[in-house]
Amino acid sequence: MFTLLAPLALAAAALLAIPVIIHLLKPKRVRTMPFSSLRWLRTSQHKLSRRIQWHQVLLFLLRAAFLLLLVFALAKPIFSTSGQRHFTERFIVLDTSRSMNYEQPGKDTPFIQAKKIARALLAQGLPGDRATVLLTANKTTALGALAEDPTRYVARLEAARAGLGDTDLSSALAVIRPLLAAPRPNTRTELVFLTDHHQGVWSQGAVASFSDGLKIPVSVKVIDVGPSAPRNAWIADARPVEAGGRRFLHARLGASGNEPLERTVRVKQLAGLGDVSQKVTIPPGSFAEVNLPLPDDYDLQGKLAELVLEPRDALPDDDQFWLNLDARASVRVLLLEPDSTQIESLQPGFPLRMALGALSEGDTGVVQVTRRKPDAVAATDFANADVIVLANVGHLTDDRLLALENRVRSGAGLLMFLGPAVQAPFYNSKLHNPERPADSLLPRPLLQLTQADQTSGELARLTRIDWTHPLLAPLFDPTFGDFARVRGRFFYRFGDAPKGDASQALAWFDDAAPALLEHACGAGRVLIVNATANDEWSDLPRRNSFVPFLDQALNRLAGTRLSRNFRAGEMVALSVPGLGKNATATITTPAGRALTPALQQFDAQTIVRLESADEAGIYTLTARGESGAAEMNFVVHVGRGDSTVTKTDVETLRSWWAGAAFETIHPDPAEKPETAVATSRVLLWPWLFALAALVLLAEMYFVHRLCPVMNPAVTSSTVARHGILAPTTKAEVAR
Repeated sequence: MFTLLAPLALAAAALLAIPVIIHLLKPKRVRTMPFSSLRWLRTSQHKLSRRIQWHQVLLFLLRAAFLLLLVFALAKPIFSTSGQRHFTERFIVLDTSRSMNYEQPGKDTPFIQAKKIARALLAQGLPGDRATVLLTANKTTALGALAEDPTRYVARLEAARAGLGDTDLSSALAVIRPLLAAPRPNTRTELVFLTDHHQGVWSQGAVASFSDGLKIPVSVKVIDVGPSAPRNAWIADARPVEAGGRRFLHARLGASGNEPLERTVRVKQLAGLGDVSQKVTIPPGSFAEVNLPLPDDYDLQGKLAELVLEPRDALPDDDQFWLNLDARASVRVLLLEPDSTQIESLQPGFPLRMALGALSEGDTGVVQVTRRKPDAVAATDFANADVIVLANVGHLTDDRLLALENRVRSGAGLLMFLGPAVQAPFYNSKLHNPERPADSLLPRPLLQLTQADQTSGELARLTRIDWTHPLLAPLFDPTFGDFARVRGRFFYRFGDAPKGDASQALAWFDDAAPALLEHACGAGRVLIVNATANDEWSDLPRRNSFVPFLDQALNRLAGTRLSRNFRAGEMVALSVPGLGKNATATITTPAGRALTPALQQFDAQTIVRLESADEAGIYTLTARGESGAAEMNFVVHVGRGDSTVTKTDVETLRSWWAGAAFETIHPDPAEKPETAVATSRVLLWPWLFALAALVLLAEMYFVHRLCPVMNPAVTSSTVARHGILAPTTKAEVAR
């Protein structure tokens, strides 16, 4: 099928009429001009020819063909080999995460290769097709709306750079889905993901939400531009610990690849400490832990240590880890649970207490647990806690609720396990504020308690698990992990998210209700588990992943506050006490830039917010108010989710996209970018330009050979045969 991408260019064919009109309007009179030097010459026979010569017709046809070929080429004709013609809405999702900067000797990085393919895709549309580009890391930014001429996005595409955040390709689906709410007739959607496609870049829940109720056909192409056998080592975490009366820097190291990696962990930027290092062998797909000793008399106050892995590898950003040594290492947990029975093993928080005990008795000893009843907890208990855990708590008095809210807003974490004692009216009226969900402990209202449909003999399954989230990413293990096999018997349904709600559902029960909800409240975080802390509602406490899940939750809720460590691309929130009114603050980045954060006042606490930090390293916060001033350092790390460069299981992903045409492509970096994606169209205008050039050369040749002006020749006339003074009569010729 032939079609034109720019049919309006055919209007330029009207220019061909200009020389014809000029010829028709040209005057036909012949002017006579006397020429004195020839007045005595003998007259000769002359014939004035008014006929159009054949070479003039040929030249006109060649010139007209040249113009028509140019006009037709500018209209961009193409030939499509596809059968049924339909319009395509093409979304090109370009992965801009940190792992796209994977370095390979003598080769382009995956990000450079992906940009080349994206440029080729922007020029592949047929008439009526529309396309756009989305830049995706842990968040997604669209370069613009769907456009029939998406080449206008090429300049912004060229300016794009890979950042420091983790990959979350699913975040692009939340941006694309609203654009398809009112599809055009005879339209299909094509999603093209340009990524290195490592493990954990997709969220099953986001894929299910995108596909649910979609009314137009969808095809998904994943173009894997990453290396075929990547490997990487990184520092997953580090913290100061005390064990056996001695102090250490405890580091947790990870590796991915096909074989163990040999590395050296070294401590830098600690004056007077000397060389502190240790060699370690990191098994692939697992973690290794090292303890770097510190002198007992070494002053840690105000010190910042830098841990590095040597030698440098293909992803060097995660080979560094900065650590505030004056930060408190232990996490103080306040556990609130009702005293429903004297049998300890049947109490609502018993499995939770056992898991916290296992964490507190580990080598690092980072958890200190204080247990209170809801009706006996004091305001000082909230003030001293880093994480507050509510296990099946029905209600709190107003003064205790106020103390809880102030503590969370000032930077503490809140972990809520629901249960049968929960009083929904209290939660919906006291913990939830529909007008200000961002300042509420409960971001969405509770609806009815639901029992799983057991007619099929199974309990409610976990669905839509967001494996890209920092809380769940370490639990993703298709072989040995059992978090995805959690089953629920009872759960609460939640109301719709109110306007302004920024909470995130990390997992669902049978797509019917969120199983995990997380949101920010002031400088703190809230994590809601839609299950009991024992096995009354679900089997989560009996899973092997329960203790690792709890460890990740505590680190997520309190780790940033205690160690002042944040991830690149995420919001930074710090609580600064004692500033008073009219406070101002300035944040200095590692590169020396001065940023102005947003400030929010809660009683005596001033919350300093920075929406996103795009540099890795040590930041300095300087704040001043009517009642005092403060200065502190905090650290922004690159995301560690991209450090696991193991490839995604394609068959698992294909099952998630069950309702769509799914395809994975592994382009050869040595070939042209256009070959990465098969196309059903053939571009004709380059051939038309070449043909126009040949016609122009032919026209120039015939002008030179046939035009009398350009190539004068002797003609058959009396003057030409006998000269200017030749005789004109027969008698004169006879003589």
